Amino acid sequence: MELSYWLSRWRKNKIGFHMADGYPSLEQHLANISFPKQQTALVPLCGKSRDLITLTHHFNKVVGIEISEKAIKEFLHEQNLNATESSFADFKIFKTDSITLWCGDFMKLPAHKLPAIDLIYDKAALVALPPEKRPEYAEKLLSLCSDSTFIMLHHFTYNQDEMPGPPFSVSDQELNAYFRDKFKAEILEKNELDLNRFIKFKYRGLKSGLMERFILFTSKI
Repeated sequence: MELSYWLSRWRKNKIGFHMADGYPSLEQHLANISFPKQQTALVPLCGKSRDLITLTHHFNKVVGIEISEKAIKEFLHEQNLNATESSFADFKIFKTDSITLWCGDFMKLPAHKLPAIDLIYDKAALVALPPEKRPEYAEKLLSLCSDSTFIMLHHFTYNQDEMPGPPFSVSDQELNAYFRDKFKAEILEKNELDLNRFIKFKYRGLKSGLMERFILFTSKI
């Protein structure tokens, strides 16, 4: 699934994946976790998520990365934020007092231009990617981590044979392959979702169930 696919979705406003009010219990989870520094949170594939605002309640800096400039500008407008604009390499950078948004390809994000990352918040980003692209994405995440970085992951599991992604189903085995060497996992939330709330998924063939999970990965060191 190429970047052009997501650019097209934003351009045509086909953004059924967007949660206008953000993830309902993110604030609660953040309040219950003791982060050592609470300096910088990183949000890959951030769209125009209101979760960026929620993260500013707990972190001094929030960095989002999004391929669609339209999504970034809509976020700034909807949240009544003014941003300065600059550029670096292939990225356009929008900066407010507490939020910096990089517009470009996450896989090319220059680590040396970022502060140390205390939390990576993957809001259904991994599950937006097809199987062949997920290992590279996970490797990029790990390259941005220090020994004290937390990863908070929102993802889905379901019978992939019933419905093509996105969102894709990501198994425990796959998550373990990416993260178990460096991280230990804690399930913060697990919800069996009512498919009647996801009629489009039912039309696409999903019938046996949809599980949503919120997982916190913390360093084994």
